[in-house]
Amino acid sequence: MLENIATGSTINIKVVKQPTSEAARKTLVRILSKDADAVADNKRLKDTRKANYNPQPRGGRLYSGRMIKIRNVKGNIGETGTIKATYDVIKDLGSVARFLEIASA
Repeated sequence: MLENIATGSTINIKVVKQPTSEAARKTLVRILSKDADAVADNKRLKDTRKANYNPQPRGGRLYSGRMIKIRNVKGNIGETGTIKATYDVIKDLGSVARFLEIASA
């Protein structure tokens, strides 16, 4: 299937099998994070973290507890995404294709 995907085309991906390694899970998260909905959600969460950032003087220096990033894409079974097939995406898909169902959009 990967050899039929042209660079610049739009593809739908769906996680159908749980990744067997942490590296594969991270690759799935990196690929799924390129979806437009995931990008918009990450921007919204980033703006929320910025709005709640309020440093206070403590010990003569500015101190604040920064909020950690909430990861909305986890690479679990059933997660889907529609992404543009660039060269780096096709290369990453090749390494985790056994966990995905890939279809052209």
